Amino acid sequence: MTQEVLDFLDKNVGFLATKGTCGNPRVRPIQSPLFFEGKLYSCTSKAKGIYKHIQNFANIELSAFDGKETWIRIRAKAVFEDNLKVKEAMFEKYEVVRNIYKTPENPEFAVFYFENPSVKIQSFSGRDEVIKE
Repeated sequence: MTQEVLDFLDKNVGFLATKGTCGNPRVRPIQSPLFFEGKLYSCTSKAKGIYKHIQNFANIELSAFDGKETWIRIRAKAVFEDNLKVKEAMFEKYEVVRNIYKTPENPEFAVFYFENPSVKIQSFSGRDEVIKE
């Protein structure tokens, strides 16, 4: 993952798309992912629909837009893992995660990583760059 991509994700709101249990697409805003030990991670609650959606169909796509002309799309397979180090890193980076889950050991707190991500940077001015991993 390039520093340009990581900086872009940290500065802009992203939206994560999943396939709903009804078969329809579901898109929701999501905080910037965490890059940890060579993988891009995100988190959610096991009580939310997104958790069930990914359990049923693991293909996801994250898109973030700078509000001007550039956007990033990251397509991957979401893989949940019970990794306390990642959860602790999420707590360190995101106050909102601390406020919601109170402790990294919270059984409702789930983390997943983007397996084999395909990253594409695009713009209205013609940039269309695939970032190879």
